Parts: sequence; C-alpha cells; structure tokens
Amino acid sequence: MFEEENNNPVSFLEKRHSFAEEIGFPNLYDYIDHFGLFAGVHTIGNKLWTYELLKQTVGVPGDIFEFGCWNGANLMFLGKIHSLLEPSSPKRVFGFDNFSGLPEGSVEDGDFGRSQAGNYMGNESLLRKSIELFDLKSKIKLVVGDALETIPVFNKKYPETICSFVYLDFDLYEPTKEALKMMDRSISVGGIIVFDEACTPSWPGETLAMKEYLSSSEHKFEMLSNPISQQPTVAIKRVG
Repeated sequence: MFEEENNNPVSFLEKRHSFAEEIGFPNLYDYIDHFGLFAGVHTIGNKLWTYELLKQTVGVPGDIFEFGCWNGANLMFLGKIHSLLEPSSPKRVFGFDNFSGLPEGSVEDGDFGRSQAGNYMGNESLLRKSIELFDLKSKIKLVVGDALETIPVFNKKYPETICSFVYLDFDLYEPTKEALKMMDRSISVGGIIVFDEACTPSWPGETLAMKEYLSSSEHKFEMLSNPISQQPTVAIKRVG
C-alpha cells in the first residue's frame, strides 16, 4: 500500500522514506500505512466527524482556517481532505499558531486553563517539512505568532478573505474571542465554525467566547453536536 503523489509513486516513496529518516523515525510508514491497526476509536471518530463537517462546506465560498495547530496534524488533514473534496478549488488553508505553547490564560479560563501555559508547544519545522513533502506549499499557509497580534495584521493584509470552514482549537478565552470577531466579518452562509473544546469543564474560556459570540452576532446559526467522538465538541453552521 502506498500513496501516489503527482502520479509518480516511486518518487513519492523515496521522498517519504527520506522524510522519515530526516525526522528520526525510519519505520514511520510501517505504522501510517496500517493506521487502522493502531488508531483508537476516538481518533478515528474525531477525523470522521471533522470530515463530515468539511464535506458540508463543499461549494461554499471562502478559505479554510485552523486556529491553534499544535504539531499540525489536523491542519494537514484539512488540507489533504479538501484536496479530495474540491480538487479544482482555489481555497487556501490558513493555520494560526505561536508554536511556543499556550499563552497565559485569563480569569475566564479557570484554574486548569491558566495552569496549562507553555503546554502544547508545536513543531513548526516538522510541519513545514510535511507541507513540503505533500506538495501543499501553495495551499497551506502558516500564520505564526501571538494570535492577538497576528489576526489584526492578517485582516489588513488579506481584506478580500472570506471563510467557509473554521476549526477553533485555541482553548483559551481571549484568542478564541479574537478569532470569532474575525470570522463574524468573513464567514459565508453555509460556513461552519468548529469548536474543539467548547462545553467541557476544563476549558470554560472557549465556551464563554462561543456563547458571547452567538449572543452578539447578527448571523443565524444552527448548532451541531458531535455524535461519534469526544472532540471536536460543538460546531455552528451559518444559515442566515
């Protein structure tokens, strides 16, 4: 079993072998090619529901955003699945992260959220190598830095941007609130915003940011609940 990239399976097999060697996991694809043997039900359910949500946005105009990428596994999943769902689409996939771990939380994030500062530090170098391996440099774009600073800069740099799909995984109140403020100006009708941690007791800040957004936005949304896995927890679909 192997993947054919650019219609040249031999070349891709060589590239991925070099990639595995370079990152220090020479047997990496012994596991990836048999992922069903090792992945848990929750992991599979997570990806299945994310896929079902993304599929609902086929034909909806606008780019795809992930806020909080960690090591980039979900970002790459979104980019690859979208390439299958809309192979001729010009949609881009933007990933926002500081790659230095969670920032300090605010009072809205509770004791646990504030105690997690510095955790979930992503590996930007590894993610960029993976983007290059799968020839996705023209599709997947990283926005690196503090979201409270990079989101306003992004809005000025890309005023034409609208959005069809958002995956929110900032966990904390302030950056989630900033991302939702950006999305309120750009989410298309039919677009979907996914919350990875909302409505969980450990991360009250994300839930509060979602509730405040829903009460203040002039858009109309349909609420969607994940029936098959623990995360992502909630999604909202713009219907008007």
